[in-house]
Amino acid sequence: MRTTTLVLLAAAVLLMTAAGCECKQARQQSAVLRWERALETACLEAAHESLAQGQYAYARKVLDAGVHSERHLQEAEQMLAQIQEADLMYAQVNSSRNEDEQELAY
Repeated sequence: MRTTTLVLLAAAVLLMTAAGCECKQARQQSAVLRWERALETACLEAAHESLAQGQYAYARKVLDAGVHSERHLQEAEQMLAQIQEADLMYAQVNSSRNEDEQELAY
């Protein structure tokens, strides 16, 4: 009887220890996920502000570095499309400006 009690007690302690480890891992995983979500949210906010201020290169860097989840991917893709449109517009303006300067040189 005494050995059975000791075996049952040991098994109970092992189960409680294993459950405690799993809880700790789950808490750590949850904390990592919360951190990643907060970081992505901050990156999106920084990219929005950069776009509003016309800092397209910085906005692109922030989006490329900080947004990787499906949750924010669509919004990031929309902002990257805005950046590409702005890049095209600036390229056209610079191209016409260079043509005007070449005409003035002759």
